[in-house]
Amino acid sequence: MAYLESLAPLGVKRAVLTGLDGLVIEALGRGAPPAEVLAAELASLVRHMTPLAEALSGEVRRFTLATDTHEVLALRVGEYILGAVLERGMDRKAIGQELSRIALKVQSL
Repeated sequence: MAYLESLAPLGVKRAVLTGLDGLVIEALGRGAPPAEVLAAELASLVRHMTPLAEALSGEVRRFTLATDTHEVLALRVGEYILGAVLERGMDRKAIGQELSRIALKVQSL
């Protein structure tokens, strides 16, 4: 099943669905960063933020990374991570809502 297709009309540059191991399950888009790099880095960020989240009596569920020109929205869904790269100034709310809808589908994996 293709989970990420609905992000393309929203202008998402690159998106991935990965496991906590950082291996790509599904990818959307082209260009930098390669899907394999995005997936591995998102998984690494989740692993490295987990101790802080646990110290706050919780778990990593969602995070955003911003550079001068791009943003990365990431959502953890159990043993999976959804991540989308978008250009600064795009409609983050719509993309975040779509990632949440995709997350509901991924929960059934």
